[in-house]
Amino acid sequence: MKELKLYNWYGEEFDSILPSSVGNLKAYKKQIKNIFMRDNDKIKAQEKVDRDLYLRARTKLSDNLKRELASHRVAYKNKIGVLKDSIKKLKYFDSMNSLLRFEIKKLAKTKKSIQNYAQDFVYSLTKSADELSYKVSIIDDLKKKTYLDEKEIFKKYTIFNIILIYIKNNQDLNFDLSKIRDKLLPIELVWIDKLAQSQNVSKYFLDIYNKLEVQRISLQNKKQELMRQYEQTNQLQKELYLKEKANIKLEAKQKIITLEYEYNQNLKDHRDKAKANQTKALEKVQEQKEQILASEQKNKEISNNIILAAKEKVKALTLEYKKQLTKAKFRAKMQVYKDLVSFLKNKDIQTVSFDFSFNNLTNEELNKKIKEIETYFNTSTPQNDLAKIATKEYLSKLNFFKTQKEAKLLVKSQYKSQVGAIVKTYSYEGLFNLEEAKALKEAFIDYRLTRLKFLAEKIEAKTSLQELKSLGIYDQEQQEFKAAKAKILEQFKAQKLEAKNRIKNKEITKAAFKNKNIELNIFKKESINEQKLKSKVQSNKEVLKSLFWRQLAENKINKKLYESKVTEAQKSIPVETMKNLRWISFFANLIFPGFAELVLFKQNLKGAIMSAISVITLALVIPFAFGAYWKAMGGIPGFSDLGAAGHSFSKGLFPDARVYLFGGVISVIILVFAIIYHTIAALGAYRVAKQLEYGSRPSKWAHTKRWLNTSGFPWMISLLGWVLMVFIVATPVITSILVSFTNYGFMHEAPARTVDWVGLKQWGKWWVFREQNLFLSLQRVILWTAIWTLASTIIPISLGIIVAVLTNNSRIRFKKIFRLIYILPWAIPAFVTLTFIRSLFRGGDEGVINIILTSMGLISKAKNWLTEIGTARVLVILVQTWIGYAWIFMLVTGNLQSIPKDIYEAGSIDGAKGRQLFWYLTLPSLLISIAPMLIGQFVGAFNNFTTISIFTGGGPAYANSTSFGEASTDIIISWVYKLTTGAAQFEGNQAFAAALTTLAGSFSIAISARGFIKSMARRD
Repeated sequence: MKELKLYNWYGEEFDSILPSSVGNLKAYKKQIKNIFMRDNDKIKAQEKVDRDLYLRARTKLSDNLKRELASHRVAYKNKIGVLKDSIKKLKYFDSMNSLLRFEIKKLAKTKKSIQNYAQDFVYSLTKSADELSYKVSIIDDLKKKTYLDEKEIFKKYTIFNIILIYIKNNQDLNFDLSKIRDKLLPIELVWIDKLAQSQNVSKYFLDIYNKLEVQRISLQNKKQELMRQYEQTNQLQKELYLKEKANIKLEAKQKIITLEYEYNQNLKDHRDKAKANQTKALEKVQEQKEQILASEQKNKEISNNIILAAKEKVKALTLEYKKQLTKAKFRAKMQVYKDLVSFLKNKDIQTVSFDFSFNNLTNEELNKKIKEIETYFNTSTPQNDLAKIATKEYLSKLNFFKTQKEAKLLVKSQYKSQVGAIVKTYSYEGLFNLEEAKALKEAFIDYRLTRLKFLAEKIEAKTSLQELKSLGIYDQEQQEFKAAKAKILEQFKAQKLEAKNRIKNKEITKAAFKNKNIELNIFKKESINEQKLKSKVQSNKEVLKSLFWRQLAENKINKKLYESKVTEAQKSIPVETMKNLRWISFFANLIFPGFAELVLFKQNLKGAIMSAISVITLALVIPFAFGAYWKAMGGIPGFSDLGAAGHSFSKGLFPDARVYLFGGVISVIILVFAIIYHTIAALGAYRVAKQLEYGSRPSKWAHTKRWLNTSGFPWMISLLGWVLMVFIVATPVITSILVSFTNYGFMHEAPARTVDWVGLKQWGKWWVFREQNLFLSLQRVILWTAIWTLASTIIPISLGIIVAVLTNNSRIRFKKIFRLIYILPWAIPAFVTLTFIRSLFRGGDEGVINIILTSMGLISKAKNWLTEIGTARVLVILVQTWIGYAWIFMLVTGNLQSIPKDIYEAGSIDGAKGRQLFWYLTLPSLLISIAPMLIGQFVGAFNNFTTISIFTGGGPAYANSTSFGEASTDIIISWVYKLTTGAAQFEGNQAFAAALTTLAGSFSIAISARGFIKSMARRD
């Protein structure tokens, strides 16, 4: 059987210092339990790794399956596509007319390619370094060859065109061209006349026609054969494709199932093995239980005797430690005088020798000796300025305080060292005390050396200044330094003015001017610092000025060194505990977070902070959530009837159901926060207690502080944001959703009347109001909302991208001016723009647009732009485009600057032109960057109440409007607003509007969430 082992933070194994303390039944069972728990921890850690690997493998297999299915589908389509394309290409041979047209088009393309080749060839010759005579000869050869090629093409073109015209206008194949002479071009007639001089024209064309017909019939037969093959193989290929597709899916699924089985089986095997080991160890303990119990009492007596004796010694040392702490003040004063005398002697200043020993003196004797030394320094006159300043600085209250603090560190170090020497005989706590004592002593030495070093530096600087004053050099050096500084500043101003003039005269660029300014500022600072170093007065002043901060920085380093040594000891040295703290600490912190840290783990600062928060949650938050401190709200109990029980006309009591509802939501949220805090605190205490049972010490505050400054910092700064988001965003949304389950609204206006829960009644009114044409009203509003959302999103985005790309073109000058002009619509408040444009389109003779168009003669009489459905809808979309495109323009302009120029150069090398560069490089790069913003633009357009409300007010009304008050430019959100403000009076109208809002919000959230997920996946 294994004896109880201890484990530090690094997982290193330690035996118990006192063997007799672990030779009992409880210790053996605890060891078995610890081994089992540690095995479980390892299994859980490995499970996370294995699960991550399994999920990655499954994702990889799924991605491979998609790619393989896509490749398989492409291969299937290609097989079928080959036959389809062949059949499609042979469709030109269905008739002679189509064949001739095909041949004529082919000849036109051939001619164009010959001409392009000739142009490119001539252009390349102009760029070459060959002699002119050679270029002329080459071009002459090219002319001859091109002429012959074009002549041959013209001949074929003429023949095919004449045959086509003849068979289109005649039923016979005699090719009597006199019948179509009026339909031929003059050049074609000339060619025919020349042909007639050498041979029979009709026979000539008939032979060509017959050859073409033979060729056409051959290709037509080939097409028929291909169609037959296609019909035969299409069904077989499809069946084969579906079978192979199913096999591919099955194979991928089998691999995933195999991986999942291996993952689950490995996990089960490890757990079974750990459980079997525990059972086996417990059985072995049970077998030897009698032997263990027989020796347990003896071992217990030995352990108790050793521990009790050690505790008695520690108790005596503790009493002595408290006495020494009371002497620390006197020891500190004695040490200060001793340091002062030592400093003066080192500077060859004569002083009286004192006996500074104090080890065996009582407090009264120490105080008497200190008074004597103090009287001497108060009555004696310092020999010089150094002695005077040193006496003043050493005997300052601040120096006394620091020395007293150092004395306490030394006393504590001695106490910990003595306690550790005793306790280490039976516990690892003694070793920890020895390490802590060592760290305290080193901290005492570091703090003392730092204090004395900076104290001496301060005294020397002040003495040097005093000497300069006594010699009359002080004022002279000050004047010289001021003069030198003024000269440097004058030189700096002159050089800066010179740089400004140079950029004004365009001798240097703006970037060079900016770099010159940076260079001049650096030179100015370095020159002033150089003068300070040359001046004794200024250098000593700088020493005194920076002394406090330099000393503070060094003391911080000393503190960090001490904390790191203690933390290392805490992690490397285990601790003994036989208490089952896990569940005790869990339930203690669940009830009162901070209790386990203060009482069980000795994490005082962390426990104090958590306890303060616990007092707030238990005394304020939880009672408030249940209706305490503010009766007008009711808290969570007020949710039940929304204050209806307290409603009384006779007593004049009118509880506001809205306050009860909103307060109930807040109460639930803060109660959830409190429960989360208590749960997290309990789980944290459980983890610490579990590690404590293994032997690992609870961490110190330094470790927690380091976590807060590193990986915990993002959590801390995000916490406030999450809390604000919950209260500012989530709370009103939840309240709005809950309102839809009440009858709030007409006939139930709060606080005059009660509001009741009605369940899904408001959601069922869709069917109840169908006879009042609710579905017609919904159809109109939803259809226009869809048109409005798409138009007011796509048009501004497209316009913004086009303007940004054009403005970013390298050939455009004065880009900043254009960008400033294009961004103005976004800079002007939207309501100002909407109000101004609405006034422009005012109906009648007063409207500015009407006046302009009438005076130009474009319209005969004034129009009412905003009272006609078509024009009102077009105008509101155009106005939203004017307001919205500028933001897209600014966004795209910023992203265009971040696209690397290398990809454009690579695209140009590959032969891509401007349009291809935009579609295949610029636009994809932009969409990846601005996709989330575009989704936000879509959601904003869906809920754009401002533009509709200010510009059209939802109007103009329909000719046959329903009782629900919808108008032609009403979107869902503006229509809901009308319902809530009395456009339609029916019981619970505002609750019904809340149901509509919830439905619309769900749709926009779903669309935006899907868009965000897809954009993130595409970016990954």
